This record gives sequence, structure tokens and C-alpha cells, in this order.
Amino acid sequence: MPYLIKLYPDNCYLISDEEGDIAATDSRHEAIKNGLFYDFESADDTAQNFSGGMTRGIDYFIESVSSDPYHVVQITIPVEIAPRLKDIDKFIVNHKAQVFLTNKTTANDAMDGFTRYGVSTGANAVLLKSAHYEKSKAEIENYLNERFRNQWEIELIPVRY
Repeated sequence: MPYLIKLYPDNCYLISDEEGDIAATDSRHEAIKNGLFYDFESADDTAQNFSGGMTRGIDYFIESVSSDPYHVVQITIPVEIAPRLKDIDKFIVNHKAQVFLTNKTTANDAMDGFTRYGVSTGANAVLLKSAHYEKSKAEIENYLNERFRNQWEIELIPVRY
């Protein structure tokens, strides 16, 4: 699994520049592109060599990075059956409402082993990795069939960082 080094007080990332020297960048995207370490120990050694004595967990963090991005689950439904949601007009394209799957699970539901879904215009949108979506796909589709019959389409939209 790849790792990034994030300097806490400066809110920046350590990367290798073109000459192989260690530099800092404010861009997470650039850090993922140029600054990944493929084992935890080499990331920690690099941070220690760069800093000259910073403390991991206080002065810097080593965070894991997954190549599988998170996705929001966008649901497209006909306007006629769209629920009344705040600012829904902004999410209507070609007479179809584009809403997002949300998690409406209460603490009691969770304790009982239930997951409750809903839809919104983005508030509390569910973020899933592809593997987690595949595990929950049948449950999500069951909810959508109960709520909107067969008049829905799902699209997973990757979240940019």
C-alpha cells in the first residue's frame, strides 16, 4: 500500500523533486503523483532524515493512499417521482433529477444491524469505494426498487481530492 508524508504544522506533503531531493508541496494531488512511498518504514526514514528529529504523530503523519477512489452514488430519476428536496431545481437535467444516495441509519438501527438509505441533493451523501459498493449493491438496489420502482439509474462518480 502506498503512503504519503504530511507535515502537520505546515499542512504540506513531502515529495521527491526532479533531482531526487526531498521537497514540500501544498498539493495533495502532486504528492500522490510524485511523493508516494511504497512501504511505511521508508516513508518514516525519509521524514526523519528530512526533519532532523520530528516526532511521528505530532510533527508529521504517514497516511495510506488507496488507488481506488471514493465514489458518490448518483441516482437519476424522472422529475415526476423526485422527492421534494432543498434546491432540487439545481439538480434537474433533461427532465431527470440527479440526486445522491444518503445514509439515514440511526444509532438504534445500527445496533440492530440495519442500514437505512435515503436520497438528497448532496447532504450526507454516501461515499463508497468500488469494493464496498459491490458488497452493498443488492441492498441499495432493493431500496431504490422499493422507493422508485424500476425508474432509476445509478452512476458512481469518483470524488476528487
